[in-house]
Amino acid sequence: MNNKPIDFWTLLQLVQEHISNNYADLLNDSKKNNQLRPYIQKFLRDSKYAVAEHTFVELTERIIDEMANYSFLTKYLGSPELEEININAWNDIAITLLDGSIVKLNESFHSPQHAIDILKRLLQHSGMVIENSTPIAQGHLPNNTRITVLISPIVDEDIGVYASIRFLHPNKITRDMLLKTDFATDKMIDFITTCIRYGVSVVVAGATSTGKTTFINCLLGEMPENKRIFTIESGARELSLVKRKDEKTLNISCHGLLKS
Repeated sequence: MNNKPIDFWTLLQLVQEHISNNYADLLNDSKKNNQLRPYIQKFLRDSKYAVAEHTFVELTERIIDEMANYSFLTKYLGSPELEEININAWNDIAITLLDGSIVKLNESFHSPQHAIDILKRLLQHSGMVIENSTPIAQGHLPNNTRITVLISPIVDEDIGVYASIRFLHPNKITRDMLLKTDFATDKMIDFITTCIRYGVSVVVAGATSTGKTTFINCLLGEMPENKRIFTIESGARELSLVKRKDEKTLNISCHGLLKS
């Protein structure tokens, strides 16, 4: 079979037009997005288009990610290995790993508008709308992932969009880990937890990504099981305070959530 070489973005436009003209209901209902695959595959077979360095399966999945998911970001969202995704511009994306190291991605969006379109799709999870009149939006994604997005006129039009996507891993730090890494001593943790246990106000402050929420999770995890704890959180549930004695029984601790 003689394949016809084509640029990916040109092919994507052709596929989108084909699906829109023939199967528009699949695009209008997110619950039907999983039905796109066979129609896309049939179009690729019939048209015999091929994109360099893409197998048939890879090409199909990439098209689906663009049409129904979140472009190349799809594979990073919800990753247990990541702390954060920083989109500094449409063509400048970096990921922060759990150990704090930052890696620049070779992947990027196709254009400033492409970046804006994908981030708008992500914000739909929170029912948030971002446009020139409201150029800043904050929301949350599934799995308690925080997202902040800025567009023009807050950022330059040639940059397109700035976004921060923070992944919450509230259970990864324990008291033992704090001690082993020399983050704190036994006496320090005992003093702070005693203050909290007996109602002494404590403020945990620090710059972004310094571990404030993680540290609070660890401290509150030291509370006795007969203490009832309420939290007031905005947007996403970042504090994980529910403990289980076994697979079926919850102890008396309670995690309340109020949106500010």
